[in-house]
Order: sequence, then structure tokens, then C-alpha cells
Amino acid sequence: MYDLIIIGGGVWGTAAALYAVEHGFGSILLVEANPYVAGESSGKAGGIVSDFVAHPDDRKWVARSRQLFRQAQQASGDTTMIAHDGMLSLCNPKEADQLMAQVAELKARNIAIEVWNKRQIIAHYPDLDRVDANIVGFWTPQDWHVNPTAYAQTTLAMAKAKNLVVHLGYRVQSIKVEDHQVSIKGPGTSLEAAQVLIAAGTWTRKLVQTTGQDIALRPYRAQLASLDFPSGYQLPIVREMSTDMYLVPDGSHNLLAGDGTRLWEHDPDNYQTSGDEQFEAEIATGVMRLISRAHTAQLRRSWAGLCGATPDRRPLIGKVMDRLYIACGDNGFGIKRGPAIGELAVQIAMGEVDAPHLDPHRYPPTDFPLHPGSGGTFTK
Repeated sequence: MYDLIIIGGGVWGTAAALYAVEHGFGSILLVEANPYVAGESSGKAGGIVSDFVAHPDDRKWVARSRQLFRQAQQASGDTTMIAHDGMLSLCNPKEADQLMAQVAELKARNIAIEVWNKRQIIAHYPDLDRVDANIVGFWTPQDWHVNPTAYAQTTLAMAKAKNLVVHLGYRVQSIKVEDHQVSIKGPGTSLEAAQVLIAAGTWTRKLVQTTGQDIALRPYRAQLASLDFPSGYQLPIVREMSTDMYLVPDGSHNLLAGDGTRLWEHDPDNYQTSGDEQFEAEIATGVMRLISRAHTAQLRRSWAGLCGATPDRRPLIGKVMDRLYIACGDNGFGIKRGPAIGELAVQIAMGEVDAPHLDPHRYPPTDFPLHPGSGGTFTK
């Protein structure tokens, strides 16, 4: 029997596993349904890491996650894991007014941010030649693009070097919580642990339901495209606040473009994993709305992943019942906070930290409205 089993091998789960083995929490097992880590939402995400967030928890989590991303990059020697592109958030004047308090807060923490008008935007990035005349740009030069798959793979390797046990290709079918242990049923033999942490993204609710419990988590679909872009383009990470579209430079000829959110509930075991035609048309229109050179761009491919929505757009982290803990509810911006949340989930499970405001039972498991992700910039 293990002291702790972690279900899920994405950014959150691998970070949780590394923290657990580094802090001597006994025998730790990580199980992942796929034959590789970061194969679902983590691997399909845009990977934006930004301090331009509204909630105090997010500020702390992003700062800690930055440390952990750096740690993984240093351990792997992979200089491409983190791209220091900076981010430009494009807002209309009303949106800009709403964000000025956050701008002041960033400056108070000595985090670089500048406010640009259209002339300044084009002076710095001539490719953004079609932005509206009244647009306001918030430039945060310290923002990153990270490779979530590379991070998860490196973190897993670091944890395995400290005696983490890993079962890949082990799809959990059900969980049974007993007086003295938790039993996990999957392919082949069952597994037992003193405690279990579920960090399985949008599958978390289905797994919790096998115990007779339920949580307020609704999966929704988001999409991302890879564009073959004209050689020599110069862009930062771009976030268009009014539409939630984002652009991420990814090499000299490749540009990632999302969001393509579909705000209705999807089954994580049965949803369209490729991008749909409507999304591809929306992305083409959106990119050409900002960049005249985009008319020569070509679509390489598009794909879709699921985000986990919660009623207050805050994650669900903590105890579902004795011996069973969860960490889920990324709400579309889980990568920038993911490593820190993985650590926090283990800290809560091991009694190091109490976080009642993140209690998984703070809302009843009923339907609730779904809202698009804004990267956490606006408080909603």
C-alpha cells in the first residue's frame, strides 16, 4: 500500500508528485491514463505565464510557478522550455479603465508594465498594423510562454529520481474510500493508498462520482490553432481582451492562435478533439483584424482541449472526504498557476496548509453558467 496516490500526469499532478517526494511523504505513486504525461489539457494549452492577474491567490501562485518552471528548465537544460516574449494585452478604453487598478498594483510590486497607444504599439511591433485607433495596449515584458509538456516530462523525471513510482497507461475506473485505505480499480490489479489526490483535470468529477460524492465542475471546450506565418514576423504574446483571442509566437514560421471557447458542457470521454471550421474561420478573421501580413498565413492544424469551470472561477482544492483530495478547476488559465497549485494540493492533503476558501464543497454540484476564460486578468 502506498502512502499517497496521485491520479493525473499533467502540470498539476507532476508538480504535486515532485513536492510529495521531496518532502518525505512516504511512498508515492503517480498514475496517468495515457502512455505519456501532459497528454490532455496540459499539452494542448497555450502556455502563457503572466503576472497580469487580479486575485491575490493568483499573484502568489504565478510567482511560485515561475520559480518551479525555472527549476525545471535548469534541471533539463532545455533552453526552449521558457520563451521570454513579453505580452501585449489589447483593450478598448472601457476595459483599460477597469484594469488601471491592477496596473498600479503591478507597479507597486516592481513588476514592469507600460501603457501604450496605437502609435507606440506599431512603433514596437510594426506587424500589428491594423489595431484600432483607440486601442490601449498593456505591455508586460516579463511575461512568458512555457512548454507545458516539457515541464511535465522534466518534473516527472526529477520526481522519479527521488523514488516516485509511476504507472503510465493506467486508466482509473473507480475509487472506493474505506476506513483505513483508499482502493483504486483500474486495468489489472487494484491499487491501495492511505490517501489519494485526484489531479485529473476535467475527468476529476467523474472519478469523484464513483465514490458517491460530487463536485461543482463543468468541462467546456477551448481550441487552438497552429499557423504557418510569414518568415521574419515579430510579435509578442498578444491577448485581445474584447474577444479573448490570444496569439503566441512559436518559432520563426509558426504562430499559435486561440481561443475558440465553446461554452456548453462537454463529456471528457467523448468530445471533438480537432478544431472545428467555425473556430478556424474566427481565428483567420481575428488575426487579419490585427495584422495585414496574416493574409498569406496558412493553417497547419487545429485542436481542442477541455477546461474545467467552477461557479466562482476559482479552483477546487482540498478534501472531498476522508482520505480523498482533489485539485481541479483551471477555468482556462491553469498553466500559469499549475505548478504552485500542485504543491498546494499536497500541502493540504498532508495537513501542512488549510485553505477553506478553496473547499471543493463550497458550492453544490448543480449546473451553473459558464464564462469564457480571461487569463485571470478580470475579476468576475
